[in-house]
Amino acid sequence: MILRKCYEFFRYGSVLILLSCKVSAMDLVEVYALAETNDPKYRQTVYSTLATREVRPQARSQLLPNANFNGDTTYNDQEIGGSGPTTVDGDVSFNSRGYNVSVTQPLFRWDRYLTLKQTDSIIQQSEAEQLSAQQELIIRVAEAYFNILAAIDNIQFAKAETKSLGRQLEQAKQRFEVGLTAITDVAEAQAGFDRAIADDILAEALLDDTKEDMRAITGEYINQLTGLGESMPLVTPDPNDIEQWTKTAESQNMIIIASKYKLESARQQVNIEKSEHLPTIDLVASHGYNKSGGRFGDSSVRATGVGVELNVPLFQGGLITSNTREARHLYDQSRQELEEAFRAAQRDTRQAYLGIIAGISRVKALKQALVSTEIALKATETGFEVGTRTAVDVVAFERATLEAKRNHARARYNYLLNTLRLKQAAGTLTPEDLKHISAWLKPSAWLKPKGLGPTEPEIVELFPDATLKLEETCFSCTGAEQFLQKLAETGS
Repeated sequence: MILRKCYEFFRYGSVLILLSCKVSAMDLVEVYALAETNDPKYRQTVYSTLATREVRPQARSQLLPNANFNGDTTYNDQEIGGSGPTTVDGDVSFNSRGYNVSVTQPLFRWDRYLTLKQTDSIIQQSEAEQLSAQQELIIRVAEAYFNILAAIDNIQFAKAETKSLGRQLEQAKQRFEVGLTAITDVAEAQAGFDRAIADDILAEALLDDTKEDMRAITGEYINQLTGLGESMPLVTPDPNDIEQWTKTAESQNMIIIASKYKLESARQQVNIEKSEHLPTIDLVASHGYNKSGGRFGDSSVRATGVGVELNVPLFQGGLITSNTREARHLYDQSRQELEEAFRAAQRDTRQAYLGIIAGISRVKALKQALVSTEIALKATETGFEVGTRTAVDVVAFERATLEAKRNHARARYNYLLNTLRLKQAAGTLTPEDLKHISAWLKPSAWLKPKGLGPTEPEIVELFPDATLKLEETCFSCTGAEQFLQKLAETGS
C-alpha cells in the first residue's frame, strides 16, 4: 500500500499540483520591491542616511547649555605626631563630603555655529547619495532580470537547435543506410548535434549563474518570471533631443547633486577651521557645597558664582593654520570630483541616448535578419532532403539561426536597459519607470527545477484543457489540503 501511494504521488503529482497550486510569475516591479527590502548594498545607504541625519542635533547640542553635577564623600583617618611644644599627638577620623552644580552656556562660538550650518549640506549630500543608490538598484535589478530572461531564451534556442539537429542526424543516418549520402554527412551531422548538446549544457549553467546574481540582490531564489512580449514598442526618447537630455542631467543627476553638496560642505569646513583663530565667550554659573572635619572641628562652605569666561587662542604651534590648509586642499579635491561627475553624467547621458536610437534600428534589423536566416535554414533543410545541400550546410545555418535569435532577444533587452540608463543619467529614474516596462511583460519565463520530467501521457489525455504545460509544474505544494484531497480521490 505504501509503495502504491508513492507511485500514485509521483505519477499524478504534477497534475494535482497544477490544479491546486498555480504559482503566479513575478514581474519586474515585484522583483524590485523584494530587492529594495533585501539588497544589502542599498540598505547600507539607507542606514547611512539615517545615521547622517543625526549630525544636526549633535551640532545643535554644542550651542545649548551644558549642565553638570558631581558629588563626593570621603572617609579620612589622620594620625598626627610632632616634637613642638604646641603639638598634640593623636588620631583623628572624620568624613568629608560635597557637591557641585555647574552650567555653561556658549555666548560666542563661531565655529560651532558654522558647524550647525554645515549639517544641512552634509544631510542633503547623504540623501542625494541614497537616491543615487536607489537608481543604481533599479538598474541592477533590471540587468539581473533581463540576464535571466536572456539565459532562458538561450536554453529554449539551444533545445530547439538540439532537437532540429537530432532530426537531421537521424535523416543523415537513414540516407547513409540506403546509399544516398556519404559517411561524412553523418559525421558532420553528429558533430553538429554534439555541439548543440554542449551548448545546451552551457546554457543551463549560465541560467544558474544568473539566478545566483539575482539572489545576491533579492536574497531569494525566484522560480518564475514574466517574459518580454513580442508587442514591445520601440519608442524614441522624449524629448527627442540629446542636448536637452544633457542639460537635464547637469541639473538633476543625483551624483552631481551629491557632489555639489559635498563641495559646499568642504567650503564651509574651510571657514570652520579659520574660525578657530577667533575668541570664545561662555556664560558660566556654579553652586557648590563642601563639609569637612579635622582636629580643629567641622567646617562647611557654600559657594555660588556667575560669570563670563573669555578664551583667546594665541598660539597652538601652527595647528589651526595647518588644518585650514588641509581644508582648502579638500575643497579643491571636491571641486574636481564635481567636475568629474559633470563629465560622467554628460557621457552616460549621451551614450544611453545614442544607445536607444541605435538600439531601435538594431532590433528592427536583427528581426529581419532572423526572418531571413530562418527562411534560409528551411531552404537548406529542403535541399539536404533532396540531396543538393550537405549536412555541413544544415549545421551552419542552424547555428546561424540560433545566433540570430540570441542577438535579437539580447538587443531588445539592451534597448530597455538603455531607456532606464538614460533616465538614471538624467536623474529622473524612479521605480514608476519599471511599471511601464512591466506592462510589456507576459508570464512566459519559467525557471523549472532540475530533474522534473514530463507527465505521464495517459495523465495528459485526462486534462486536455490544461492552460500550462504539465511538465512545468513542481512539487512545492504537496502539503496543501487540495493536493491531499486529490490524492485521496485516486483510491490509494
